[in-house]
Amino acid sequence: MRITRLELADFRNIASAALSPCGEVNVICGENAQGKTNLLEAVALLSGRSLRGARESQLTRFGEKAFHLKMAFADREREQVIQYDAGGERRKVALNRVPLQSAAELAGVFTCVTFQPEDLSLIKGGPSERRDFLDAAIGQLKPVYGRYIAQYNGLLEQRNALLKQIRRTGRGREMLPLWDEQLARVGTAVSILRQDYLHKLSPLAETVYRGFTGEKETFSISYEPSAFPKGTALSVYAEELIALYRQALSAREEEDIRLQFTSAGVHRDDLSVLVNGLPARGYGSQGQQRSAAIALKIGEAMLLKAVTGENPVILLDDVMSELDPGRQDYLLNRIRGFQVLITCCDGATARRMDGGKLFHVAGGVFTERG
Repeated sequence: MRITRLELADFRNIASAALSPCGEVNVICGENAQGKTNLLEAVALLSGRSLRGARESQLTRFGEKAFHLKMAFADREREQVIQYDAGGERRKVALNRVPLQSAAELAGVFTCVTFQPEDLSLIKGGPSERRDFLDAAIGQLKPVYGRYIAQYNGLLEQRNALLKQIRRTGRGREMLPLWDEQLARVGTAVSILRQDYLHKLSPLAETVYRGFTGEKETFSISYEPSAFPKGTALSVYAEELIALYRQALSAREEEDIRLQFTSAGVHRDDLSVLVNGLPARGYGSQGQQRSAAIALKIGEAMLLKAVTGENPVILLDDVMSELDPGRQDYLLNRIRGFQVLITCCDGATARRMDGGKLFHVAGGVFTERG
């Protein structure tokens, strides 16, 4: 999958722009606040996702009523066109000139994997950021996963409400096993899907990280479920696993009533990231932490390609800072088989690229450089 033509009008600070990126690495270079990230945000929006979580009214250029996006892209079978006009009274989204009911219908039509500075929270942040990464990545491959998460969250809310009632009134304890059973069944399914995903992602992300470091550092990831004993094989959905999950909830019943929330389950799970055998969060350098987060994202793209047969476009925003020249070289010249859009501030960095295309941006105006 690759973008062949991208057109923007009145989007953020971009009055008008038209780019034809190459199928390999494209570097978008310019000073801060000139429009680099805005371009990547537009591409992400055309995939049905929001890069920065802004409302559409915030995306329209100051003084204008609406923005307009158009992107031609090619997959294995044909070239397609997405049009996205919004910010005014109505949003209009079309695929190959056929109107869509909502932007959500773009999901899976054009796929991309993004890295932005905030994604360092994958390593530096708490477990919730790593769970969000897993949930979003698995959801791209298995749409049913999103329904499992929604169902689980609904059950969790009901159980927590019951815990508060028991704490407040002393009544309702006999209802807990009913919620435990339902949570255990859905939570076990979520745990198995997470473990399966990480089993497939791990060797790919490790390959990327080793490439970053010239085979000088080790990298590993593993799933840390809170409802199963360490080392439990999470491979086949079975009553034995459901029973273990249910037992974990039952064992914490008194504590949960005292705390008034459920203290074990997939909503408390984590992803362990190790560099040279040590937790990257506490012991990794800034460069190692950034490398680890990027490795997870590029590994995600590789897994999408392996499973779907389509190579997603990779969007890398401000990745070069805090990376040494060797790691920068890997991003510029050694990611093969993907179209990549990279933003950076330093033009000298881009000149080390073998092939590809360089675009310079200033004040929302993009110029292709030789």
